[in-house]
Amino acid sequence: MKKGIIFILLILTALSFSQILNYVPENFKVIRYVKDLSEFYSEVKSLSTGRFLTESLGLEMMIQGVLESQLISRDIEPSDFYDLLSHEFLFVQLDSEDTCFVLGPSEKTKKLKDSIKSLVVDLLGMEDVVVAEKDGYLFLGTAKAVNASLKGGGKIPDTLKTADFFGYGLLQGEKYSFTVVSTKESAGDHLSIKVEIIPMDDTSRNFLEKVGQPRKVPSDYYMFGELTVIFNTENYDGLLDVLSSAGFSMESGNLPVQLPESDIEKVVKNLFEELEPPMFLSANVSSAVMDLIAGSTPTSIEVVAKAMLKSPDAVENALKTAGVQYRKEGRCFVLENGLSICTEGDTVVLKSDQFSPRNLDITPAKNDVFFLFLDMRTVMESLVGEGEEAYIFARGFYKDGKMVFYVNVK
Repeated sequence: MKKGIIFILLILTALSFSQILNYVPENFKVIRYVKDLSEFYSEVKSLSTGRFLTESLGLEMMIQGVLESQLISRDIEPSDFYDLLSHEFLFVQLDSEDTCFVLGPSEKTKKLKDSIKSLVVDLLGMEDVVVAEKDGYLFLGTAKAVNASLKGGGKIPDTLKTADFFGYGLLQGEKYSFTVVSTKESAGDHLSIKVEIIPMDDTSRNFLEKVGQPRKVPSDYYMFGELTVIFNTENYDGLLDVLSSAGFSMESGNLPVQLPESDIEKVVKNLFEELEPPMFLSANVSSAVMDLIAGSTPTSIEVVAKAMLKSPDAVENALKTAGVQYRKEGRCFVLENGLSICTEGDTVVLKSDQFSPRNLDITPAKNDVFFLFLDMRTVMESLVGEGEEAYIFARGFYKDGKMVFYVNVK
């Protein structure tokens, strides 16, 4: 009798594991899984930020319009396509070039396979995309990643196999090795994603410990805006690498604020080697977002940035190297576009003509080495005339031998 109960429990446990996880390939770099895409999308839409993007800005209707016209032109019923998107989702990354998306299961997959390939080619220009079907699941990606996923054989921790949402990665570099685990946490009126970066050896643990060590910051050091990004660590380059491992891209082209002229970018690039944390960038971006939505280039932006300066001559040297015109007023270098770069003791401040600081209810904790806050309410008010409490907030810190990042969206 006891053996029978154990057998039944084993069968029930096996059935609770998702079949799509059988398609996790060997030697994967990163995987991301969502048990119910339809439910997750509904959760995102229930958030203030989600409602604003999908309904107030009309992105959902716009995307549906473009997509459904393409589907109908291929004799595909939109409801069949949406059924494919209403179940499980698996993203597989083998390396920087080879990825695969797995969707399903749906009884419509075989019927949709060829049409979806032509749809992806026409809309995204991905001529080499491979589309396959197995057991009602659709596989879409590079040939290498699709074939590896079809073969399966990859292993993930048992603790993740019954999760509704997770990410899992094995990142091995020349010097450091990490396991990256992301999960969705219950958070009431906002969506919360937790990312843990766990060292796999003592060298990696010592590296994370230094990255996760914040510096002391004077109480009046930071100024906050509609958007604020803060780095405060003993190892800035290491923090950028860790952020990349956690899924945050800090490349300048991916940041929501761009400096207005390429010459200024050159100055910042030349100056950056002479800067160190604590450093921050704050900007009031709502007017710039309005310009972008209207299809025009933002003409001005309220911005302030501050960092510690290694050498007092670094600013003027960077300006001269970049060939930028400026005039010197005391400790400030005033540029032709109205931006100024001022030295204040051992710090340097870049600021626009005007900047109206904001008071935030959410501010960095003492142990935070990374902080990002975007006030979506001000963006709503500037675009549609009214708004509700809404934000995108992220923080990172070192705890219990690992780096922990939280991303919260309301």
